[in-house]
Amino acid sequence: MAEFGVLAKFEEYLVEVGLAPATIVNYLADVRDFVGWLDNSQVKSFPAGVRTDHIRRYCQALRLQGRCASTINRRLQALRKFYDFAMQQGVSLQNPARDVERLDEQGGAPSHILTADEVRELLRAVGNGQNSIMRRDRAILLLLLKTGLKVSELVDLRIDDVELDVGNGYVFVGRDLESGGRCLAIDAEVCAALRSLMRVRASKEEVRHLFVNRQGRPLSIRSVQRLVSSYAETAGLEGVSAHTLRYTFAHDALEEIQDPAQVAQMLGLRDASGIQRYLD
Repeated sequence: MAEFGVLAKFEEYLVEVGLAPATIVNYLADVRDFVGWLDNSQVKSFPAGVRTDHIRRYCQALRLQGRCASTINRRLQALRKFYDFAMQQGVSLQNPARDVERLDEQGGAPSHILTADEVRELLRAVGNGQNSIMRRDRAILLLLLKTGLKVSELVDLRIDDVELDVGNGYVFVGRDLESGGRCLAIDAEVCAALRSLMRVRASKEEVRHLFVNRQGRPLSIRSVQRLVSSYAETAGLEGVSAHTLRYTFAHDALEEIQDPAQVAQMLGLRDASGIQRYLD
């Protein structure tokens, strides 16, 4: 198990490309966990000696440990990113993680509805927006938690879809209310997070999507799913995905409003029958 110096170089690379500090910590921890697992396998050298079969067996071992799909997928993503870097550095001829399929994170209901304390821990993990990425991520988490948006809807939002008043504001989903779109109220906390994001977006007015990456391109669904899982694990929350945040919103809204039809409309469901899963 030589060549641990590549991990130090990998860390330098992650810092250089501007990933959030929590993401860097998690990526490094995930790769080190894999290396620790390799001590019990038949790998002569790291990283060059690792094959796709090793990573598949590692993912199987994680499942046997009871790890949730989102956690396993995040570790797989960390290995993919690490091996892309290793190939650039010439210490690996291939990326053995590329052919390992991600697990289905939407195969069933989330393990639990987040409590108020768990929500606070999740938001604490992203901080109060010390840089542009953390401002973006905090706004994403708050929007998912307080509107119940699907991730596909969130990544499609444009700047013009948001109206920020002095207190509360509104988010327009779908942009055409007559064709199934909807208008969602957002509270002062979400408005504050979006204003904070807009201040660092002022120099990128040509980019119309609300949430973009460091290259100015729209965030992908997978990127949002990864960042939710990453912050959840930083907060010590197991089994939390972006879908968990939608469930949490629906559960809390039902308790407050006591009107399944209204909550179904807020979630973009066709009728109230689809809300039954949130009533348990």
